[in-house]
Amino acid sequence: MLRTILIVLTLAVLASAAFLLFRGPAEADICTADEVLQAPSGNDLRLCDVVFEVQPDNDVWVVVRVTDPSLAGGAARAEHGDHDWACETWGLPALDKEPRPTRIIVQIMETPFQRGEPAPGITQSIEAYSEQNATCMWELL
Repeated sequence: MLRTILIVLTLAVLASAAFLLFRGPAEADICTADEVLQAPSGNDLRLCDVVFEVQPDNDVWVVVRVTDPSLAGGAARAEHGDHDWACETWGLPALDKEPRPTRIIVQIMETPFQRGEPAPGITQSIEAYSEQNATCMWELL
């Protein structure tokens, strides 16, 4: 009887450890912001984080990462106007940092995931901008 209880407890501990190991990071571990605003499309966009990345040529890019749950399952595409709006709302204010970023990247994703990690099955849309006369100018990547 005692042996059976020990086996069951051991299996329960192993199952719990496997769940914690393979479930991936929680949204709170990825997103450091929680501001939710309604975009021009009517969708609620949640600011996940604003990341500053130094590029190989030493330029700094600011990456604005937002979630849009309406993209779930690949059924929808992010509206280009929502990208423009996110750039103006969160990207332009981030340019006040030194060294001043040369490009703003807006990443709209259905659910958060670690930056730089593969995200199979997660719908996302990415646009690039530069700043001209205090407005976001769309660029090709």
